[in-house]
Amino acid sequence: MIKRLSAGLVAVGLLAVLVGYLHLPPAIEVQLSERNYVAEATDFSVEILRDNWGVPHIYGETDADAAFGLAYAHAEDDFATIQDVILATRGQLAAEKGPAAAKTDYLVQWMGIWPAIASGYQQLSEKARAVAEAYAAGLNLYAAHHPQQVSRYLLPVRGEDLVAGFTFKTPMFYGFDKVLGELLDNEAPHEVAKAGDSPLAWLPRQSLPVGSQGIAVAPHRSSDGATRLLVNSHQPLSGPVAWYEARVHSLEGWNMAGATFPGAPVIIHGHNEHLGWANTVNKPDLVDIYKLEIHPENPDQYLLDGEWHALEKRQATITVKLWGPLHWTVKRDVLIAEHGPALRTEHGTYAVRWAGMGEVRTLDFMLALNKATSKVEFEAALKMQAMPSINYVYADREGNIGHYYNAMFPLRVDGWDWQKYLPGDRSELIWRDYLDFQWMPKTLNPDSGLVYNANNPPFQATDGDDDAWAEDFPQSMGVESVVTNRALQIEALYGAQEAISPEDFVRLKYDNAYHPDSYQVRTLRRWLAAAKPAALQDRKYQAALQQFSTWDLSTDQQNTSAALAVMTLEPVQRARRALPDFDEIDRAFKSAVDRLHEFYGSTAVPYGEINRHVRGEHSWPLNGGPDTLRAVYGGPLNDNGKFTNKAGDSFIMLVEWDSDGRVSSRAVHNFGSATLDDRSPHFADQAELFVREELREVYFERKALINNLSRRYRPNRLD
Repeated sequence: MIKRLSAGLVAVGLLAVLVGYLHLPPAIEVQLSERNYVAEATDFSVEILRDNWGVPHIYGETDADAAFGLAYAHAEDDFATIQDVILATRGQLAAEKGPAAAKTDYLVQWMGIWPAIASGYQQLSEKARAVAEAYAAGLNLYAAHHPQQVSRYLLPVRGEDLVAGFTFKTPMFYGFDKVLGELLDNEAPHEVAKAGDSPLAWLPRQSLPVGSQGIAVAPHRSSDGATRLLVNSHQPLSGPVAWYEARVHSLEGWNMAGATFPGAPVIIHGHNEHLGWANTVNKPDLVDIYKLEIHPENPDQYLLDGEWHALEKRQATITVKLWGPLHWTVKRDVLIAEHGPALRTEHGTYAVRWAGMGEVRTLDFMLALNKATSKVEFEAALKMQAMPSINYVYADREGNIGHYYNAMFPLRVDGWDWQKYLPGDRSELIWRDYLDFQWMPKTLNPDSGLVYNANNPPFQATDGDDDAWAEDFPQSMGVESVVTNRALQIEALYGAQEAISPEDFVRLKYDNAYHPDSYQVRTLRRWLAAAKPAALQDRKYQAALQQFSTWDLSTDQQNTSAALAVMTLEPVQRARRALPDFDEIDRAFKSAVDRLHEFYGSTAVPYGEINRHVRGEHSWPLNGGPDTLRAVYGGPLNDNGKFTNKAGDSFIMLVEWDSDGRVSSRAVHNFGSATLDDRSPHFADQAELFVREELREVYFERKALINNLSRRYRPNRLD
C-alpha cells in the first residue's frame, strides 16, 4: 500500500513491543465448535451450475441466496485471496502475514473504516445488508468445509466485513494511498497554498493506472444496427484486485454476467439483459491535505479560526504474527482533527480529507447498478454519489450509449490552489459536501455514435465534437489531463470506420501499436535526435540506435524491435507526460542493449520470444505492450531473459444487443476460473484463447448453459 511511512508508523509493526502483549490466537477447531455454520447455511436456496469453462452461474430464489452462492463458488476457486482481503479490511492482516503487513493494518484503523461501519451499517438498505450477510454465510460455510485453509483470525465473516471492503478499497483506485505516501516522503515538496493561488495547469500527483478501456457503439454507427459494448479493464492477473468471472441470477430481478473482485458480493462490471457497463479508473483531485499549526507548548492542540483545539485520539490495535503460533498485540494512538485523521511527520503535522471518507453506501449503489433496467435507473444509482471515483462506459438495449466521469467531487471554495497542501487554520477550507450529479462530466448519445474511455480526460470521449467541454467545469475538480496512447488509437482506428462492423469492433480492440502523436513516440523522436553520450558510441549501441530508428511502432510478437523499444521506453511510460531526463532514457537503452545481447546475442529478437504469458509450467508468446490497446505489462526481464505478463488485459467481455434488443456476449479470462488450484482443468484452460486473441460464448440463457455443464450442485447440500 504505502511505500514510505514515518519511523513512528513502521515502529507499529516492528519495535513497539513495550506497549504490547504476547498471546496465542484461538484454534480453528475451537472457533468451529462455537457456531454451526453448516446449519446456519441450510436456509439458502441456491444452485451453482458451472459451465464447461468452470465459470459459476449462480441461481438463487432471492438476491441473498444468489450472493451466498457467489461467495461459495468464488471461495472454491480463490479462498486464500478472499481471506487476505477480509483480514486486510479488518486491519488484521499482520496477524496472518507478520510485520510487513502492519502498515496496512494501521492505515485501515487510521482511516476510521470501522467507526464508519459501526455508525453507518444499519443505514444500508435491508436488501444490501441481506446480500452482505448471505455472502458472509457462504464464506463461513466454505471455511467449515475446509478448516485446514482458514486463518485463526478469520471466523466469523460478517456482513460488515464486505461493506467495509468498499469503504477501504475504493479510495485506492483514485490514488489515495499514493498521495498519502507523498505526504510521508520527507524528500517530496510540501508547499502550502495561499489565498488567491490559481493553478495554471493541473498535473497529476502520481502516475495513472496501467490502464483500462471501455468502448460503446450505437446502432446507427454499427454496420448491422446492433449496440455494442467492450468491457476491458486492465488489472493485475492475480491477487486482491484480479477479475473473477461469474453469472448471478435471482428471481428478484438480479441477472448479471461479468466479473468481480475477491470479497465483493456483486458483479462489478458486465451486463444484464437490459444494459451493461465497463469501468475504467479516473483520477481527479479527491484528496486534500491540511498543514496544522501546532501549539508551541502542547503538541496535542492545533489552531483553527483563531482558537486552539484539542486533537482527538482513538486507539489502533495491531496484532502481529511473530513466529509459529506466537502473536504480539500493539496499541497506537490515531490523531483526529476537525478536517480528518492526522499524522505527525518530520516536516509538520497534517490532517487529511478525501472523497468517500466514511462512505458505507457503496453496496447499495452497486446493487442498484446490477439491477438497473434502463438508463434512467442507471443514472439514479449514479446520483446516489456513493462511489468515490471510477468511469462508466454505458450501453443498453434501447441503443443508448454514454460515458460518465463519475466521482464524488468535493464542494470546495474558490480562490485556492487545491492541488497544493492547504492551511489547516481556516475552517472554510474544510469541505462538507460534494458537487451535484449535474457537475459530473458526461457524454451521452453523441451524434457520431461512439463513446470511449481509456483513462483519458472526459473531454475526449467521442470521435465527434459533442463531448463535455473543460471550460464548463471548475478547476477545483482537478480533472486529469494525460491523453493516453490508447485513447489516441481508439479515436484514430474506430473513428476511421464510417460503419463499425462486428469484426472491426473486436479486431481493433487487439491493436498493439503506438500512435505517432502519443507522448511515448514524441519523446522517443526527440531522444533519437539528441546527441548521445560517450557511453553509447560503441558499435553495438550505434547499430541498435539505427535499428530503433526504423521501428514501426507495433508490439506484435514477430516484431524484432519491439523488445528494445519497450525496454527503452520504460522511464517514459513511468513519467507519463512529464518528460524524463534524456540520461534516464540513455541508461534504459544501454541496459536494454546489454541485456538483449546477454541473453540473445542481438537486439533483433522476435518480441514473442521475450514477451510471455505464463501459467504454471506453460508459456506462450504474446502480442502487446504498455499503454497499447492490447495492454501487456510484463517487464523487467527476469533471470531467463523474459517478460512475464503480470497485468493489463485480463477479463475481456464484448456485449451485443442486436437490432431486436436481444443480448448476447462473449468473453475470455487471462487464465481460467480456478485461480489457485493447478490440478483443476480450469487452471489455464482459457490462457490459449487469451493468447490467440479469441473470445468464447457466455451462456447467458439457461438453455445454452444446461447444454454446456461441467458440474451442478447446491453448496449447502454437499453433506
